[in-house]
Amino acid sequence: MIILGIDPGTATTGYGLIKVPDDLLGRKFDYDLELVDYGFISTPKDTLMEKRLVMLHHDLEKLLDQFKPDLIVIEMLFFGSNTRTAIAVGQARGVMMLSAGMRNIPIHEYTGPQVKLMIAGSGRADKKQVHEGVRKFLGKSGKKTRELVQPMVGGARRNKKFSDDATDALAIAITHVLKLAAA
Repeated sequence: MIILGIDPGTATTGYGLIKVPDDLLGRKFDYDLELVDYGFISTPKDTLMEKRLVMLHHDLEKLLDQFKPDLIVIEMLFFGSNTRTAIAVGQARGVMMLSAGMRNIPIHEYTGPQVKLMIAGSGRADKKQVHEGVRKFLGKSGKKTRELVQPMVGGARRNKKFSDDATDALAIAITHVLKLAAA
């Protein structure tokens, strides 16, 4: 099973793909996850929002075509004091959910604190603790963390590097695996 984790945003959307053994359910989970791909999609801040959403959609479609994930796990929207950012992130999530819905790919959602708790052992973990947790769960796959940058069609850039956004996306995907293993 291939799982696509997404940390949504309009300026930067982190993504992380992991491969989970098919026999995960019904056996002891030994953290044998394979890192497939990771990185982030960024759109120019000086571009109109509707164009940025088209860029995001286009690059997400390329990811879905290339890796054909079995399910998508997206971080749930957190409404803080900045409603403008929340609305923009909500629009990006809508684009992602539309792509998944059009392909009949199941979606699962987790909050930031849920992810931090599952990955780092505390719902208030910092970025460093989450990063270390992701490395622990991907152990054998750690060799794929070199930095690459690839320009994409449409003005957006799909960057392949171990950024906070990519780390968060991988953490979101791993959280779902942990939930499956606990079931």
